[in-house]
Amino acid sequence: MYFVDSKTLNLKLNYLEKLTVDFEIEKNSPYALERIAHMMIESVVDIGNLIIDAFILRDPGNYKDVIDIMELEKVFQPSTAEAVRNSIDYRKELIRNYENINHDELRKTFEIANPFYKQAIQDTKHFLENENVPVTAFGEGDKNERL
Repeated sequence: MYFVDSKTLNLKLNYLEKLTVDFEIEKNSPYALERIAHMMIESVVDIGNLIIDAFILRDPGNYKDVIDIMELEKVFQPSTAEAVRNSIDYRKELIRNYENINHDELRKTFEIANPFYKQAIQDTKHFLENENVPVTAFGEGDKNERL
């Protein structure tokens, strides 16, 4: 039996979904574009880490490794994993080289990646609904109570 903090996972999935919608609205505002792109990357990796922890999968070494594991474990489709991995390259630019970001390239990359982030949400939900083993959802407080 696996233990998934379904409340946290659903919050992160919903947040990522909002980001994919907001991207379409705000993609021409440079600062909004930066924040949305950065949070899309962080959200999908957080979601991946929750799945990896819940299903006791191998530990990732970096952000792209999280996506690799999600693909290997058949959570993400290969096309989804590839597009998300390609967008993760911008994380360094967004957090370290933010004064020199090429907004046109960033926008183009995320215009390609955005539908795949939407697909990552669907892939994750599909995985959780169709996983062959029983999944029990616990919140933070419940974990402490069962120890």
